[in-house]
Amino acid sequence: MIQSIEMKKIEHIGIAVKDISESNKLFASLFNKSYYKMEEVLSEGVKTSFFQVGSNKIELLESTDENSSIAKFIEKKGEGIHHIAFAVEDIEHEIKRLKKEGFHILNEIPIKGADNKMVAFIHPKTTNGVLIELCQDIYK
Repeated sequence: MIQSIEMKKIEHIGIAVKDISESNKLFASLFNKSYYKMEEVLSEGVKTSFFQVGSNKIELLESTDENSSIAKFIEKKGEGIHHIAFAVEDIEHEIKRLKKEGFHILNEIPIKGADNKMVAFIHPKTTNGVLIELCQDIYK
């Protein structure tokens, strides 16, 4: 077994939405605060916004491309929780460790994601139906 570098915390919970503008209003009302960041990730075909709720973050994701994973998710399942993201110290190490443990990694080479992170995803078929995202801060 490869020595583990523990996952640090839940980094955020991702929620797929059809209309980010309307969802931003809904969640701003729910949390009694506005999102702190909004950005587009062209490579993934999504527009995202982030809400800070105590020590937790919620990411809303709207598809900007009909072929994106978010568009396919909403078409198949509707709006709702899309993934749970975990912060890691060394994403490449965690990918190797999890592969060795038998998890199916969707992108074995981390990609640039939203909120200044490098990300990789674990296929939900190997995690009881939950899409897991690994996130590592991109240091400036």
